[in-house]
Amino acid sequence: MTARHGEWPAARGGSGRITRRTLVGLAAAGLIETQIAPAQAQSLGELLGLYGRDHPELKEGDGTPIRYLDGAEFQNWGRTVSNDPSVTFVPRTKHGVQEIVKWARERGKRVRAAGYRHSWADVFSSDGEVLISILPVEQVETLPASHPPMDPDNELQGIELLGTIEENGVTKGLCRIGPGTTSEQFRLWCLDEAGGRWEWTVPVNVIMVEITWGGSTSQICHGAGSRHQTLSDLVAEVEFVNARGELQTVSDPKLIKTAAGAFGLLGIITSLTLKLDPMTYATFQPRTPRVGIAIPPPEGYAVPAEVDMSGITDADLAEARANFTRQCEEYYYAGWFWFPYQKDVYVNCWQNDGAKEDAQPFPQEHEKRTSEAGLFLLELSQNTAFKVLPGRQQAEIFGTAAMAALPSDVTIVTPLIEALHHQRGIQNFRVVDLELEIPIPRRKDDPTRGDWTIAQRAWWDAIKHVYSREDAPMRVVLELRVMGGSQATMAAQHGNFATAAIEVLTTLATPPENWATFRQEITDLWTSYTDHLGRPLNVRPHWAKQWQEVKFRGMPAVPYLRDVAYADQIPKFRAGLHAIAKQGGYTARDLRMFSNPLYDDLFRAVYK
Repeated sequence: MTARHGEWPAARGGSGRITRRTLVGLAAAGLIETQIAPAQAQSLGELLGLYGRDHPELKEGDGTPIRYLDGAEFQNWGRTVSNDPSVTFVPRTKHGVQEIVKWARERGKRVRAAGYRHSWADVFSSDGEVLISILPVEQVETLPASHPPMDPDNELQGIELLGTIEENGVTKGLCRIGPGTTSEQFRLWCLDEAGGRWEWTVPVNVIMVEITWGGSTSQICHGAGSRHQTLSDLVAEVEFVNARGELQTVSDPKLIKTAAGAFGLLGIITSLTLKLDPMTYATFQPRTPRVGIAIPPPEGYAVPAEVDMSGITDADLAEARANFTRQCEEYYYAGWFWFPYQKDVYVNCWQNDGAKEDAQPFPQEHEKRTSEAGLFLLELSQNTAFKVLPGRQQAEIFGTAAMAALPSDVTIVTPLIEALHHQRGIQNFRVVDLELEIPIPRRKDDPTRGDWTIAQRAWWDAIKHVYSREDAPMRVVLELRVMGGSQATMAAQHGNFATAAIEVLTTLATPPENWATFRQEITDLWTSYTDHLGRPLNVRPHWAKQWQEVKFRGMPAVPYLRDVAYADQIPKFRAGLHAIAKQGGYTARDLRMFSNPLYDDLFRAVYK
């Protein structure tokens, strides 16, 4: 039976609560990751080592103690960053956040916040400093992932419609959202008759649902489609606890370009106001064409011998190039996925032109559960005999399984918010990830259009390089999503006519030295492109991905970003931060309490 739009469960997936009996059993079977052996655990809190205890001094807004962990080791999701904050707080009220910031300032401590910890760069807190976990730590650290509903007692979660505005002739909804609200919680709200009531959606989002809105906007994340900008471009107002421990808001149209993607340097975000689009319905149409025509090589490109081009004529390639350009320029969403050594490509390009009466859930509940379980089993396999297999065999097994699990050659009409999150369970499978944002220059023969051969070349250069390496350093996927530019001051897409957001991912079982050399070689390829006048394209990394150890055109990453890639933007960023600080009655120098060594180096001029 096909479920129609009125049959979506209001809170699909249940409460997401974890019981001690469940955790002990799963831990004993080796089916979840925990920080203490189950035989040694006397309680659920001790089993996880994550619940913390009541702080003797600091209180929430209702007078209850703020929960905290003393000396808990921090690790990010991708296991590329680890440190030892002096204390990790888990507040649930704005007043609690204010108390923490004041407490830290009195002690000369720096404060940074984290959600699901999905950044691969060192954007978090530091040794001996203060970390605020916007989500309960057990939710972040325990796999397989749970999806708790929004906590009505947590002011850092929640969704509230405020009214509407007119923007470019379109009525937009204004929605206040807590920084700890996850994309999964927002997705359910959109489809809940007691919430968004099928009236509103975001026009674009990241694929995974296990991410917070505070984190995704702070790091200027994005979706796909050349008409779309970043998530930070959806932000109309930011509320945060500033360096004085006071609540401050920024909504000025000029300053919001800085505040909406400020990397947490303004303070700890307590709410965001987003601009929502009216709900629409995607005609989801995934396809799996052959590698040679999914994204066809540019004319004259030397295709690697390992790619089967048999039977593909010049006419086929010409048609495929025209189709690729059309997908880039005209489709609402445009993304391509090549799992290494596979003969086909997963093409996820679709229009947003479906009818509400035809809509159905996507993925279906059983498909979601299968995806979540399958990715978790792959995660578990990384610590088994699987890791002793040759790298290419690991990649081929993963790619074959992924292609078999993904829907293809079907047409599904589904609410836009469902189509944006077309893959579930990503939290259950840890990876490492390099992503660069390559500007698409204007065409020489038609400056109103983009030169998409740049995206084709980047795609094929990556495929060719994968085949050239016997150690198979890319074992998960090559992904390309095209998008527009951005108004956010520090967006990697800022100033672009259009952007090829292209990334390579591999497993944590890949030898680090192999992955490091591959990242550098891919970066060298992707930063070598020029426009038709021979000018180097201003290629920038995604802020949240694994860019720190990479050199760009022979320069270490931080000097390249500071002195080359963002040489024009950092002074504007500095001016915006200074203006916001002045409004709050403090100085830019005070903002250093929300920084860390990476940002100190990158934005050294900001604090003067």
